[in-house]
Amino acid sequence: MLMDTPENYYAILGIPVDADSDTVKRAYRQLARRFHPDLAGPEGAIEMKRINRAYDVLSNPDKRQQYDTIIGGVIDLRYPRQRTRPQRFDNADDLEFSGLNIFSTRGPLRAGPVIHSGLGVVSALSGIQTVQGLRIAAGSLDGKGMLWQLANGKAENPVNIAADPTTQVESLRELRFSSAGSLLAGWHRMALHVWDTFSGTRLWSYPLTERAVSAHYSLDAALHVASDGKSQIQMALPHLPEDVRAPRSRGVRGTDIIPHDLQAAATQMGEPLICSEEGNENRRFWAIRLRVLSQDARTLMTLSCAQVPHEQQQMVIVRRWDLTAKSRLGGKARPQITTAIEVGNCADCAPPYATTPDVRVVAFVYLGQKLRICDTIAGTYSELLSGTMGSSARLALSPDGQWLAVAREDSEINEGVIDLWSVSTGQIVQKFYHPWQVSALHFIDKQLIAALTDGTIQIWH
Repeated sequence: MLMDTPENYYAILGIPVDADSDTVKRAYRQLARRFHPDLAGPEGAIEMKRINRAYDVLSNPDKRQQYDTIIGGVIDLRYPRQRTRPQRFDNADDLEFSGLNIFSTRGPLRAGPVIHSGLGVVSALSGIQTVQGLRIAAGSLDGKGMLWQLANGKAENPVNIAADPTTQVESLRELRFSSAGSLLAGWHRMALHVWDTFSGTRLWSYPLTERAVSAHYSLDAALHVASDGKSQIQMALPHLPEDVRAPRSRGVRGTDIIPHDLQAAATQMGEPLICSEEGNENRRFWAIRLRVLSQDARTLMTLSCAQVPHEQQQMVIVRRWDLTAKSRLGGKARPQITTAIEVGNCADCAPPYATTPDVRVVAFVYLGQKLRICDTIAGTYSELLSGTMGSSARLALSPDGQWLAVAREDSEINEGVIDLWSVSTGQIVQKFYHPWQVSALHFIDKQLIAALTDGTIQIWH
């Protein structure tokens, strides 16, 4: 939460170190009136974020105590503390400034519930609308996570989850709910796990060490619970040749779609469907970067770098696969490519990636300062001039593909700021400001969920 050389938050707000909660709030309001971007313009954005960070810490007793402990040897804190004066509530003033710590410009979304997860840096987010309400899951850098059920605008019944401790502990980088929200899958590069969302019990783990997984986005999974209560997971993994002596690099030329019944033995896997981008006998370069399964596991989307005959440079190829297609003689499913699109030079394409649940739309960074948005059914793509995208940038697409949320994180000006783009018009329709860096983004229908590096999860709806 805090920097190596912490700022003096007391100096930023212009208050003494023994200031009570009323003094902290009053100082914040006065500065907010002066520096809020709606009043001071873009020049006030950086100072307003510093003010927001200071207020976020000093207005929270637990964060303030932690901050005081850390900076005790840096800032003179010898003065006695007297914060026993009761906090007063000025209805008009508090309503005016209650949303300034996390705020937005005018647009289609407004600030909703806030979850203080206590997880530290949230590395993965997912959510689903269930009959009980909104369910949200978050994973952290230490392989642990939490789930919440939102009712009446409040997060209730928190459930803890954790990766298999016998595997190498890595951050949870992806999370996927089943269609009704009763199961959750999560993974990193070393292992994939499935949990019961009501109890947090880990039901199954699958090691990925043999799969030569290059990144968390190079695999995907979809969960399904049948009407009889039986549950199954479908996984899209780097192809594992039957010949164990074959080069592991051949796995990047194909995808194995592997089913597993969670009621069966942990090692009892179903027969894989193989989606081969290029035959093993073909020596042209081919490498799958991104694999995404549709929520119903009927479609696979792959994004690959490949050497194609008519181009000197390696090109990015986006393909859409029908996993339910049958051979001409019927019977066994035989995956078929329904769309293949060249979308630019491989060297100019970079993560982060974002896709819709039906894998119709995929977005990625192009040339470091643009976003290319590809429609895998229409076979077309468009561009947004996003500005410089740093290595810690985050993307999220709304399920209908109409909105793209972008956290650029390439400078202090953009840190904690999310741009909401209209894909159809190519215009920013709203900006969201947060006091800390954005670590994860996720859409649930038209609700945007943003996780910050202090463990806060903000819902915009």
